[in-house]
Amino acid sequence: MRVAHITSEAVPFAKTGGLADVAGALPAALAELGHKVWVVMPLYRRRPEDTPDGEPLTPDLVAGGHRFTVWRRKIHEVTYLLLDAPRLFERAALYGTADGDYEDNPIRFAAFCRAAVLAVAHATGGADLLHCHDWQTALIPQLAGCDPVLDGVGAETPTVLTIHNLAYQGSFEPWAMEAAGLPRELNHPAALEFYGRVNFLKGGILAADALTTVSPTYAREILTPERGCGLDSVLATRSDHLVGILNGLDTTTWDPGADPHLVRTYTGDNVAGGKAACRAHLARALGLDDDDSPIIGIVSRLADQKGLDVVAEAADGITAAGYRLAVLGTGDPELEAALSAAAARHPRRTAVITAFDDPLAHRIYAGADLFLMPSRFEPCGLGQLIALRYGALPIVNPTGGLADTVRDLGADLDAGNGFRLPELSARALLTTLKRATAVLNNPLHQLAARRRAMAEDHGWQGPAEQYEALYASVLDPTAA
Repeated sequence: MRVAHITSEAVPFAKTGGLADVAGALPAALAELGHKVWVVMPLYRRRPEDTPDGEPLTPDLVAGGHRFTVWRRKIHEVTYLLLDAPRLFERAALYGTADGDYEDNPIRFAAFCRAAVLAVAHATGGADLLHCHDWQTALIPQLAGCDPVLDGVGAETPTVLTIHNLAYQGSFEPWAMEAAGLPRELNHPAALEFYGRVNFLKGGILAADALTTVSPTYAREILTPERGCGLDSVLATRSDHLVGILNGLDTTTWDPGADPHLVRTYTGDNVAGGKAACRAHLARALGLDDDDSPIIGIVSRLADQKGLDVVAEAADGITAAGYRLAVLGTGDPELEAALSAAAARHPRRTAVITAFDDPLAHRIYAGADLFLMPSRFEPCGLGQLIALRYGALPIVNPTGGLADTVRDLGADLDAGNGFRLPELSARALLTTLKRATAVLNNPLHQLAARRRAMAEDHGWQGPAEQYEALYASVLDPTAA
């Protein structure tokens, strides 16, 4: 199959979150299965002289009054088409700054959607299927059949839309319709209009041939008022077209057996010694007590979604239970302050690093005995997958992808790989730690659980095969 992924970000070129990881890894996994794959995304510049190491294609594309130069770059078997329009994408950040989102985001991404469809047609000879990601590209299923700018280009090409996080919808004031030059007929409840606003994601949900999200549980959750972010009723009308496919993990980057950031690499065969060395190294680096007490690791954006207010509330109890706590992340200033205050109260038992430090993240996964993710909601989650690979038993609030990947050792000691909170509260967290302590204090149970976690396959081949089957069903709905 010839598949074009259209996304607002993808590693290694631009990243704000998990979308970029998926848009970088899934196309590569599909290419390994033998498909022809492109990734189409904006070229983000910070300075006019910033250009990619690639080949500029001619002529430029013009979409809705905006001119785009198309840069082509091949990485392994995936071809990237980077769409360069400095007036739209020469910015300090991708979507906005600390002062808020860029006001012209609807103009920027409407233009990008049109240019992406044209780029696929002109630079690739056409794709069998367009795979769109999140609200920034959700206009494409609506535009391809009715937009005068596209003049029918892409109208017959099936579309798949993946929702990475339903909380981000591309919802704008009514002026966005005219400012972005969108066809008037799309300003309708059966298209983009949603309670007097223009909602890009809603339009894509209604028009795409297939919908996916990033875990089976999240696919069920977003059909409920509690997790539907206002779009549950819209999604309900397309529920027979919605499937949850769990994201994979880059098992080359995250490999404790070959991780260059670790003081000692290890596998399941020598996990006890490897983690002991990594735990001691991490404790010394963070100024924690150099003893044998277990370490709880957290690598996270510090946000209300992640449930870290519960961690701050439980911090004194965590240290009283005999644990050391290592937290890495940035985000909400109030959460940063609350966690830092806990570290100040227990300077040898709690370390909080409010920074982005990728090597340290690797060392926390390797040195931690337990990995804490008490998220209020988590479409898929990456941290628990990394923790499992590194033998750090996750403690999670069972929502979204966390529910799909973490099995409670208390429910089944022979099949569990972590611990589930019975509710999201400081009290429940401390109670769960007592159960975790019992496992850690039993060397045989601890070793078996770590080896079981590390042996799980969370790579991208399985998810890629599921997408492959989905694409085939979209391209030939009559196939068995």
